[in-house]
Amino acid sequence: MSHHNELTEIAISELKAHGIRAQLRDTNGGHIEIAWQVVPEKEVRRVIVAKTTSDWRSRMNTRAEVRRLLRADNVTLKMSVSKPKKKKQLIAEKAMSLPEPDVLPIPDQVAAMRAEMADLTELVVRLVRIVTGVRDTIATYVPKPVEAALQPASSRSVKLVEYLARDRWTTIDTLPRDTGLTAEQIKLKLQYLKNHDEIEIFRGQAKLKPPKPGEAKRKKLHWKTARKMEREAADLAAKDAAAAKSPTKMPGRRQAANQETEANSRGRLVAMPVL
Repeated sequence: MSHHNELTEIAISELKAHGIRAQLRDTNGGHIEIAWQVVPEKEVRRVIVAKTTSDWRSRMNTRAEVRRLLRADNVTLKMSVSKPKKKKQLIAEKAMSLPEPDVLPIPDQVAAMRAEMADLTELVVRLVRIVTGVRDTIATYVPKPVEAALQPASSRSVKLVEYLARDRWTTIDTLPRDTGLTAEQIKLKLQYLKNHDEIEIFRGQAKLKPPKPGEAKRKKLHWKTARKMEREAADLAAKDAAAAKSPTKMPGRRQAANQETEANSRGRLVAMPVL
């Protein structure tokens, strides 16, 4: 059976141009296998072509496949091309012609471009290192020292009744914000005022109770003043007891004034009890 057709001719011609001999054989599928080996150390290359050509694309594909395998084996086509002879130039024409610019050869241009690319790459690497160092420095967060929390003021200095009203309800949740006390301190103060029947609490709100009719507000005294008044009352009681034991005499004008003063002081002590 003949192995030659248009496709095999194209493949064999490409291999002959590179000095390679091809071997042809039929496959079990009814196609033609073209095999070759560049050198014994290389692997055997194979190209399968059809026995009948379909269209012009099959010829192009066969040629491209063979050339691809040759390039994989590092095979290049070496063709001897005769250099064209330079035209002899007359001396006068050479003298009258413009000077030719100094053009750097392409290999030198490529080498210079590679050197510039290497310098640019080194600068980019240095820039990346600098940016990375700055980013790490900025990213390092030094936490601000935690300030010691101020101790809350004594709850005795805060009068809760000053933040409550008689004509409107006050939300209990807003009292810690307004007074500066803790919720536990607010709770204790409200409980104290409620036990003394001074406030009303309803659904998380509080207000002062109106004063009862006929009830006068008692004035609180300092403990030192209260003790002084107690001593004065005890002295007056002792004088009254001594006067009761002595014989009765008609009091003079000065003695009557003293007794009136003592009676007034007794009335003052009775009217201002100690709380």
